[in-house]
Amino acid sequence: MRLLFQLTKKYFLKIEKLILEPIFESDFQEGSYGYRPKRTAHEAVNRVAEAIVKRKTRVIDVDLKSYFDNVRHDLLLRKIAQRVSDEKILKLVKQMLKAAGKRGVPQGGVISPLMSNLYLNDIDKMLEKAREVTRKGKYTYIEYARFADDLVILVDGYSQWEWLLKGACRRLCEELTKLDVQLNKEKSRVVDLRKGESFSFLGFEFRQVHTLQGKLGVRFAPTSKARTALTQKLKEVFRRFNSQPMGRVIEIINPILRGWVNYFRIGNASLCFGYIRDWVEKKVRRHLMKARKRKGFGWDRWSRDFIYQKLGIYADYKVRYV
Repeated sequence: MRLLFQLTKKYFLKIEKLILEPIFESDFQEGSYGYRPKRTAHEAVNRVAEAIVKRKTRVIDVDLKSYFDNVRHDLLLRKIAQRVSDEKILKLVKQMLKAAGKRGVPQGGVISPLMSNLYLNDIDKMLEKAREVTRKGKYTYIEYARFADDLVILVDGYSQWEWLLKGACRRLCEELTKLDVQLNKEKSRVVDLRKGESFSFLGFEFRQVHTLQGKLGVRFAPTSKARTALTQKLKEVFRRFNSQPMGRVIEIINPILRGWVNYFRIGNASLCFGYIRDWVEKKVRRHLMKARKRKGFGWDRWSRDFIYQKLGIYADYKVRYV
């Protein structure tokens, strides 16, 4: 009976999402990308890259402290009630929030991403207004991109826009205070890309560089943290399946590699991909040699064609330029 109730509740929450999403989608801003229809993380990454190319090189790298665990239910319900008057829907949303405790939205909940976006929508509106009121014709001097709780604000690098950088920091703090959301002061920082500094967003590290034509451009590639997380995950697979046939190991690692590479195959990921490809090949060779109780990597024993074509290890590491 309890299981039936949970399934029924989940079903109604899915219906609610279908009802609520179009209502709030019209309120969401251009710079918000997280868990929205027909919007992707790649689009958010490209938005940031384009802003850097347009010399928005002072970056407010925002880190919110335990955001999903600290959403205030009363403030969130108030925001929902401004657009939704159906008491049954409001009651069910309230019950869902109560399941998460006194604060926060339940991780993995059907409508949790929508609720999280709604909660931070006022910050997006503030940044969108700042973008428009400082615009001069087609030129803008501040840009932003947000994916769930991951937010970066980019301001023109010229010294005359220092006031805009300080104003954005001040207004951001004011809006976060209204929402009772705290900045992680240890991780939040202001970065100057012109000084060779870098920042990360959605797993990519961004730097300003000079192109081969001598123009200012941008380089973004997977962070060392993202690369390490992948190799650690693969190491665990090789360790757990140390005594298993190579075919079984490949069945497990191929989907992991495919998903990771498909996410990071934009920008300047070639060097990182080359590292990952060589690292995986060496791990596979060691696995094969250990099965034969031998040392080394078997460079003379197995060709690359055998490793990639015969064994079928994932091999599509090509970057897609957009």
